[in-house]
Amino acid sequence: MSILSKLRTLSRQQGSMEDFAEFNKQIRSEENDRGAALLAVTNADMALTQVIYNVLRPDDVAKDRLEQEGGPLQSFGQRITMGRVLGIYGSDTQHNLDLLRHIRNAFAHAHIPITFQTKEVVDAISLFKNLPLFPPYILDSQLKEAPEDPRARFHHHCEWATHNLNVWGFRMQLEMKDDKQLGFVTYRQSVPMP
Repeated sequence: MSILSKLRTLSRQQGSMEDFAEFNKQIRSEENDRGAALLAVTNADMALTQVIYNVLRPDDVAKDRLEQEGGPLQSFGQRITMGRVLGIYGSDTQHNLDLLRHIRNAFAHAHIPITFQTKEVVDAISLFKNLPLFPPYILDSQLKEAPEDPRARFHHHCEWATHNLNVWGFRMQLEMKDDKQLGFVTYRQSVPMP
């Protein structure tokens, strides 16, 4: 296996709920706004990718084809669209994921200083929809309202989107395991997120 293949495999490994909690601690300790935004959205993107793979169940060769240049899962935007098409979530979650993507892109590509206090970023963060958090509740922020501080509010919505995607994906895996014990695999859809 080549070094690049090993890196791809490493980036596709699904973490446990404890791994995601630790990742969130690392994000919150990041002092640079750009770095914090990129890490937080990457976490949500990874969770979305894994949930899509839970639904599609592709092998590694198919994953490479899905993610390659021109593939249907090449970009975060394409993965957001695919998640909606697969019925993983509805319009509210798609709205929040699209906001995460646009804010992340601003932090990643702006050639001027940008922080969570930049007016355009603050305005975009104010557009997030408050969505329910799926049990089990393992986040430090548990059922609290979204904070007012733009950076904290952004992280709140990143964490909740990531958490809900992970919980939805874990539920789907449990359903698949039940089917495999019966000797067959069926496609049984969990109730979509809002």
